[in-house]
Amino acid sequence: MQNYTIRSRRFATGMALFLLFFSTALTVPSQPGPGIPRPSKFVAIDYSTIDRYAQNAPESAAKNLNTLSDYLTSPAKTELAKARSVYAWITSHVRYDESTFSGRKYSSEVEYANRVLRDRKGVCTGFSLLFKHLLGRTGIPVVTIKGYSRTNDSEAGQPIQRVDHEWNAVNLDGEWYLLDIAWAQTTAKPGPDGELRPNDFFFLTEPAAFAANHFPTDPRWQLLNPTVSKTQFDQFPKVYDAYFRLGFDPDFPKTGLIRTNDVLTVSLQNDSEVEFLCSMGRQGGSTATDLPVTIRRSGSTYQLSVPVSQRGNSTLYIFAKSKGPRSERVKSYEGIASFTVVKS
Repeated sequence: MQNYTIRSRRFATGMALFLLFFSTALTVPSQPGPGIPRPSKFVAIDYSTIDRYAQNAPESAAKNLNTLSDYLTSPAKTELAKARSVYAWITSHVRYDESTFSGRKYSSEVEYANRVLRDRKGVCTGFSLLFKHLLGRTGIPVVTIKGYSRTNDSEAGQPIQRVDHEWNAVNLDGEWYLLDIAWAQTTAKPGPDGELRPNDFFFLTEPAAFAANHFPTDPRWQLLNPTVSKTQFDQFPKVYDAYFRLGFDPDFPKTGLIRTNDVLTVSLQNDSEVEFLCSMGRQGGSTATDLPVTIRRSGSTYQLSVPVSQRGNSTLYIFAKSKGPRSERVKSYEGIASFTVVKS
């Protein structure tokens, strides 16, 4: 899983913390604090107290799953606070490392989770099992979910051939929510201090946004009504979290493979003022060329038209940012979506 950000230059822990965790760990700030907002009812919650508590956990607390679970969750007054504390510890103490994947089946979930706890590195299965067994000890229902994931731009509009990913669902106060701790880790964002922070978009993500890149083998865990079929999922473009964070319509374009002639037009919905950049490269290639883009707006509909000169299969990358002031000199765009383009 990879997120893109490009920049364009134009126009030349102590007792006080412990008590706070008990009493005010879940507060709604007058203005959202730094970090990555999520399209969920938890978007305005300030988790900073919980996060600091979990991130500063002493090594003596991490002797085993039970001691760590007790340390992380015992001060919490709500199920949400417990889930956040476990999430914050994992994202700050466990490193995503593909070299740990052996392809072998584990003897038990607990054995696998303990190995990740000991080694402090793992892949998606390790992240999801560690979350399940740290939080599950509190009695909160947690499940791990296996499924297909769309991780690469070259997979836009293409069938995903194999089950290759694992994530979690958690039941908080009677409602199920989705989270992907591995992707929160691998798409970390720099905070105001320049330090990488986990991408909280993947903590309790809205099901419609989650479904853009996740397809569970058990359709119940889409948490959607109606559910999406595998055939429909295979047709989706690659949609990045910035698409949702920048306010684009959650009902994203469902066709990721576009057959075109010399000019390609894509329509996107956003009520806000947005700026765009587009580029295109050979499908599966490592380079792309910036394209001139013609933008027409009617109400909330943006129509982006770009020239297509190269025959065969290409990937169209679309970047966007909130519209800035005229005096803005350095513009930072984020990748929002990619499409497979076929010109015969």
